[in-house]
Amino acid sequence: MFELTNLLINLKFPKNTSRKNVLQEGDKNYTGFVLGYIRLMYGWGQKWGWSVQISNKTYEQKYNEIYQLSKDLASEHIPDFNYSTIQYNKNYKIAKHKDKRNAGISYIIGLGDYEGGELLIYFDGRDKDPTAVDIKNKFYTFDGTKYYHEVADFTGNRISLVYYNIIHDKDIKKEDVVNASTVIDFIVDEPEEIIADNQILQPPDPKQLCIENYVIAIPTYRRYNELYKKTLPTLLNASVSPEKIYIFVANQEEYMLYKSKIPVDWYKEIIIGELGIRNQRKFISKYFEEGKCICSFDDDVEAILCKSSADKLHKVNNIDRLIVNNFNLLNKTVEFEGIHLWGFYPVANALWMKDSYLTTDLRTIIGVVHGYINRHDEDLYPNCYMKEDIEQSILFYKKDGGILRFNNLSYKTKFLAPGGCGQDRFEEYKIAQEYLVKTYPEYCKAKFKKNGMPEVHLFKNPKINLL
Repeated sequence: MFELTNLLINLKFPKNTSRKNVLQEGDKNYTGFVLGYIRLMYGWGQKWGWSVQISNKTYEQKYNEIYQLSKDLASEHIPDFNYSTIQYNKNYKIAKHKDKRNAGISYIIGLGDYEGGELLIYFDGRDKDPTAVDIKNKFYTFDGTKYYHEVADFTGNRISLVYYNIIHDKDIKKEDVVNASTVIDFIVDEPEEIIADNQILQPPDPKQLCIENYVIAIPTYRRYNELYKKTLPTLLNASVSPEKIYIFVANQEEYMLYKSKIPVDWYKEIIIGELGIRNQRKFISKYFEEGKCICSFDDDVEAILCKSSADKLHKVNNIDRLIVNNFNLLNKTVEFEGIHLWGFYPVANALWMKDSYLTTDLRTIIGVVHGYINRHDEDLYPNCYMKEDIEQSILFYKKDGGILRFNNLSYKTKFLAPGGCGQDRFEEYKIAQEYLVKTYPEYCKAKFKKNGMPEVHLFKNPKINLL
């Protein structure tokens, strides 16, 4: 019990916004997560063919030991109780509520060095006096679907583990239907050749466009030809509406060049922002309102690629549907509560791309293609000019406790192409490497390619002491 308690106290819990019935008035989130089975929203269940599945957090390395120790604790103290799910809550005074998803009784235990924090159960009715139950280092069972309950005031570190069952006889489990490697097949069409640079664009069919309110932001500098030949055809030929596409340039001269080269019906607006990718990304965030779903594309993306079960890469032909799916995972899926940033595997090589297609630990989200739910938060804006996407990955991870990466999706592009960020960046990379390693020593370390080029290695599961 001590080992589990220590791990949980030192773990940075993700923010949870979905369990609104447990929030105190005025609060928008609390710190908590789920391991084990989760229930899908009805629409997702209908689409995928199952109603419950094991959460991706359950498979992540940083949660493995916690999950195993939690199961060991249950085996020792409540060996006859059949549960499917464990809810973890940390340092929050849960408001008065009834449980909605549980099937029958639950077992709860409190861990930590806290004082107070009794479980208050309203056996005689919501407005009657509650019964105070001390759960510190001991299990207690009751039916949270029948009785209102809340947490009493406390001081110190209070972590509660709730063991319960969400699975009913009529439920269909994911593992009974499909192998995990095929989960995202519904967003991938039949493979076809990547569109040639000179192919005439056909306007997308409005009936096929998704009405989800995301935007595409393209920061670009001196590369209107690449934008014209690559990223814009990639998007427009994959069902992305031009009404969603915003092009961000550095100055008035660039504005006039892009206006003269890019057909006006291929985009919504060209906007004069700021010079430098770090400054431009911050300008883009400030330009759009908070809460806006923003998908950033570099100006030379030739295709979005998906790894198949046969270890081959196929082109994603409906990028609109892909983007909507990715943002829906952040907005509507319990296991990704509080995460605001998603991205793809950095190298388009099917043999390297992992079978664990979704991860939320600390991995680099390359700036080529990534999406985020916008926040005007100075803590999320990088300070370094080069490797700013690595710093952004760290900052979002620090803020949210996780970032979402699709390890079976990547992109076709050319790194360090002329124009844009340019070539021969050894000194800039060295400065960025030294800054990142010095500023975030608990998150990364220096490494070097065989040619001596400075790089940065991220620690997948950095431990953060919150005491």
